[in-house]
Amino acid sequence: MVIAKDYAWNMLKLTGARRSHFGVLSFAGTGHLNPIMTLARHLVRRGHRVTFFHTSDLEEKILQNGLEFASIGSVEDAGVRLIRPARKAGVAALRYRVHRTVAEMEQVLRGAPEAMRRAGVDALLIDEIAMAGPTVAEIMKRPYFIISTSVPHNFGWSSPNRFTPRLSCVARLQRALLEVSTVRMQGPVRFRLDRFRGSVGLDLVARMKNTHPALAHITQLPRCLDYPRSVLPENFYYCGPFVDDARAPADFPWHRLDGRRLVYASLGSTLKGDAATFRMIAEACSRTQLQLVLSLGGRRDPQMFQDLPGSPVVVSDAPQLEILKKAEVVITHAGPNTVFETLLQGKPMIALPTAFDQPAVAARLERAGAGIVLPIARLSSAKIAGAIHKVLSEPTFRTAAQCLQREMLSVQGLSLAGDIIETALQQDAHRRAISA
Repeated sequence: MVIAKDYAWNMLKLTGARRSHFGVLSFAGTGHLNPIMTLARHLVRRGHRVTFFHTSDLEEKILQNGLEFASIGSVEDAGVRLIRPARKAGVAALRYRVHRTVAEMEQVLRGAPEAMRRAGVDALLIDEIAMAGPTVAEIMKRPYFIISTSVPHNFGWSSPNRFTPRLSCVARLQRALLEVSTVRMQGPVRFRLDRFRGSVGLDLVARMKNTHPALAHITQLPRCLDYPRSVLPENFYYCGPFVDDARAPADFPWHRLDGRRLVYASLGSTLKGDAATFRMIAEACSRTQLQLVLSLGGRRDPQMFQDLPGSPVVVSDAPQLEILKKAEVVITHAGPNTVFETLLQGKPMIALPTAFDQPAVAARLERAGAGIVLPIARLSSAKIAGAIHKVLSEPTFRTAAQCLQREMLSVQGLSLAGDIIETALQQDAHRRAISA
């Protein structure tokens, strides 16, 4: 009891002085890592410390962003020694992904608590798909926050069937088993997590909302882009895009921009993108007086696309925030970061969703009137060209995008998230001090 009381008063002192040490557990994918690093930098500017806890392969990127890093092992330490299947689909590939997901989760469960204790972490910021995070927080008896970088899993990722390619039985099973998060968990991931929790004296994960709930669940999904909701989960907060000007610079041949109206196309970094889709986009733009900038998301060699029609500017990575300011229309896979960042510039979009949360984001974009969604299964260069013409010739798309832009800018999502976190910590410290 004395220890608990001392901890509570120390937390109150820290948060009251706006100085806390946050430990971060995040998925390594760019779509998750970029906004969470942005939030972390914002907290540092407010006077806090932020340390990322991850495998050593992420260290350089975290340090380059001016944040602290602590290793909890290497990728090899996770114990994933299965042979990766040659094929991208099938039961063998599904088994590999499930085993890898579980092994990585258990590596965090084993290594993060002690590493965070040594670092002196006061509170945790947990990426929604960092499944081990809430359990780590409960083991350490530390407050924590859930951060959703996209449509929260507990809202569901449903979308019109026309947006999603027809899935095989194995693909549907893969989606059911692997589209999991801290707020929506099932299958072998939940089974193994419950087994671990039992081994350290904790109750089932389903009861965690009663035994050790998050102080807040924060999403960068803007409320103005979501469906209307009469009821929201407890301690849930819409904020808005986590964007700042501190992103690492990317080399870009600015001299190749020739003054024509600009189309920017990016199909993200999680999936490599289909080379045929890139070609269709180039063919569509070559029929017009538009110039195309095509970003490959760091996953392909630009030399592979030097023969595209219309001689577009093709780069591995683009300085996206700067390019968006110049673009007239954006062609995107409907990844949340590209969609949110484009709307912050008030620009309309053409969405080509393929997987994960992309159809759900695309559905919201279409509902808001700020873009056109083209199903990837029936895509053609003629359809892309028609969509570009429609978006540029009908002012309703730009008007809708600019309306969303005004609402998002008025909210100031990054600052709002910082306020929510600091206020929740102060309130939690008061409660702990009183009850101790």
